[in-house]
Amino acid sequence: MKVRKTVDQTIAFVTCTMLAFMVLTAVWQVFTRYVLNSPSTVSEEILRYSLIWVSMLGASYAFGKKKHIAIELLAEKLPKNKALALSIMIETLILLFAMLVMVIGGSRIVALTMAQSSASLGLPMGYIYLSLPVSGVLIIGYSLMTIYEAAFKKKTNLYADHLDTASNSGIEG
Repeated sequence: MKVRKTVDQTIAFVTCTMLAFMVLTAVWQVFTRYVLNSPSTVSEEILRYSLIWVSMLGASYAFGKKKHIAIELLAEKLPKNKALALSIMIETLILLFAMLVMVIGGSRIVALTMAQSSASLGLPMGYIYLSLPVSGVLIIGYSLMTIYEAAFKKKTNLYADHLDTASNSGIEG
């Protein structure tokens, strides 16, 4: 799907850019501490909050690429129509979790923490916690795309695409 590819590329670009920024910030932190003998007061906080965002966006990306942990034993033993139903049910449960816990719960945390400021940066803490509902929305989008693929394109092998490639090339895995 073109939408999935665009979302994947956007998340990959944002997380890679943030990671490069984090490396530069860490180098700056080490330089100021050991060379200038005057440690940066904001770099540690920048790194901590950037790591939260990179982790949450990275988790969404991994979910969208189906590179997360999945137990496929039951789905592999079922006939195709039942495996499709199971895939749709699992994606629906994930969608509900992302909606209730990540988006709704995360939005409540964001609202509660907007009045709190971080120690060094003075940044509202709600912006840090915003990573939870943002990644929840991304996971919901990926779940909807996966449900669409399962329901309308009858794609059952949702998690083990790499296994098909390995078995077709004669590689045992």
